[in-house]
Amino acid sequence: MLCSLDYKRTVVIQSMYIFKQPGISGEAVSHQDNSFLFTDPPSCTGLWLALEDATITNGCLWAIPGSHKYGLKRRFIRDENGVHFNHPSPSYDHKDFVPLEVKAGSLVVIHGDLIHQSFENKSPNSRHALSLHVVDTNGHV
Repeated sequence: MLCSLDYKRTVVIQSMYIFKQPGISGEAVSHQDNSFLFTDPPSCTGLWLALEDATITNGCLWAIPGSHKYGLKRRFIRDENGVHFNHPSPSYDHKDFVPLEVKAGSLVVIHGDLIHQSFENKSPNSRHALSLHVVDTNGHV
């Protein structure tokens, strides 16, 4: 699948097991993965595998359709001033987001510039997922 994105030398740069416990798990604020996993040129792609059904009630992903076309809004950087964002957090209108409800076993492919988030799990059921972030190391810094 990553070959179809013209990746030449793929590296898994981050893996996360996400367990949203029933009724108590928190949210992931709106963000772009390229903010944290920056390459030049940009190459981060998120692979989000639903291990259980992901629903609005149990904290599925939400995204702004087409937002990946408008570039990176801010970067998380390390410099002489420490570790920080280079710009304030943008403000997004909740009505622009759409839920990405998926069945267990579904793979959601996330462009590094796609603005996405998730909310707390308000259900009596867990929501497990595996997330991998990959970058192309061929010709990217």
